[in-house]
Amino acid sequence: MGFLVWIIVIIVILAIIGLGWNTFFSGVLKGADKIGITSIVKNASNDAAEFAKIASRDIASRSLSQ
Repeated sequence: MGFLVWIIVIIVILAIIGLGWNTFFSGVLKGADKIGITSIVKNASNDAAEFAKIASRDIASRSLSQ
């Protein structure tokens, strides 16, 4: 991946951590509503939210088992 992509990924991750995933994806949905791609963004945000839940559950279970 290019350097610019890594910077964008880091910024998005920091934004999600800072705002909380629910607030972040709600803002993304509002922005997508304005440009008319709500269904695509809604599916992506639901997938990302599910991934975040699974990842946090895995991290918690690994830290408890050690």
